[in-house]
Amino acid sequence: MDKIYKHKRLISIIMVAAIVYARCDLGIALGMQYVLANVFANALGAAWCLILFVKDKKTTKQALLNPAMAWLLAFSVLVFIYGHFKLGVYTDMYSRQYHILTVVPAIFIMIILFHNKEDMLDVISWAGNIVIVATLITSLIFDPVWGEWLEGMTSRVGATPAGTCVDTGNLLLAMLIPLLYQVIINRQFKKHLPGALLAIFQIVASGSKSSVLPIVLVFAIMLLGSAKDKKTVRRNILILVVIAVAGSAAIMLIPALYGIIGDRIVEMFSGIGATEYDLHTSTGQRMAVIAAVKEHFWEHPIFGHGFYAFKQMPYSLLEEYRPNEGTVIAYRNIHTHMNFLELLFSFGIFGFIMYYWFPVYLIIKSFFTKNKMAKLIIFSFMISFVFMDLGIDMFYKYMTPYYTYLVAYCLLKQEDK
Repeated sequence: MDKIYKHKRLISIIMVAAIVYARCDLGIALGMQYVLANVFANALGAAWCLILFVKDKKTTKQALLNPAMAWLLAFSVLVFIYGHFKLGVYTDMYSRQYHILTVVPAIFIMIILFHNKEDMLDVISWAGNIVIVATLITSLIFDPVWGEWLEGMTSRVGATPAGTCVDTGNLLLAMLIPLLYQVIINRQFKKHLPGALLAIFQIVASGSKSSVLPIVLVFAIMLLGSAKDKKTVRRNILILVVIAVAGSAAIMLIPALYGIIGDRIVEMFSGIGATEYDLHTSTGQRMAVIAAVKEHFWEHPIFGHGFYAFKQMPYSLLEEYRPNEGTVIAYRNIHTHMNFLELLFSFGIFGFIMYYWFPVYLIIKSFFTKNKMAKLIIFSFMISFVFMDLGIDMFYKYMTPYYTYLVAYCLLKQEDK
């Protein structure tokens, strides 16, 4: 066991990468082979956590007895009660297996990171590099839309067995942030710049507004947070302006980029200002969803309507489609596509607070921490998740928020080392 333990850092990197890749790239929804891949990755993670426990019981106990674990377990119990017992409006979306294979892997990662406090940034950075490369390979194999690029077409790409190109963009943004810290603050260009550039490429190629737009804000946090004097602040502000202008010009003027993301940004701003909701567009559907939630949320404001109840309501018939690919246009029910609204509508104000008190806690703690690295990375995580939660419902379907919030907590606990 000692021979294994002396390679703790390397094994921890591999374990974190394997767990994240299995759950966030392979997923568990497309067949038993994917479920077994997740079970295998989690079994390896559990075995490694057991070895770490044998060598250092105190640290493992610290990883399991803290506010982060209390939040995760309490909210998971809430989701289980609503989903399993079908409180409120009937829905069959809940799965115990799906829930367990979403939450438990994040717990294994937190235990591993607690045992690597001195190398935590390196562990999440190198694990992120591995996931970024593996995601591209997986997407190239799984997503046939990549083939349209060879034909000169501009299409959004990045789908994996675990989700759409939007889901891939969100995952890679979470992987990217520690790499940007390593590049911008620690100046580790050779080690982490290739992975960071590859992640940015995939995020832009995904065409996901929720992961493309926060990149400039993350750059701003890193550059301004690294400044030590007024001269450096002015220089970094100028760099940010150049990046923002150049990036915006590229997105709007280069036809390929405009087709992937620029047109969607224009549509977003025009859709928000429209007086009538265009259900042909993503923004139009979301504006219609917001209006419906505002009208009907107050029917059950405290404890909500039930687990994913919005999709069961007659007023959620907001997505156009053509049955059997014919010419007749019909409408089908959709969920809110927004974490804030889904939590409020499903679990009410009570469930909303149960979920979001912990991210707010992380933000408050990061304001007062003396750990510059933790402060900048956590701020970057939190601003990114504002956009992600506006774009998609995250609390049940994805491990990404649990991974990110628990990593943020682990970074704060580095001060205890």
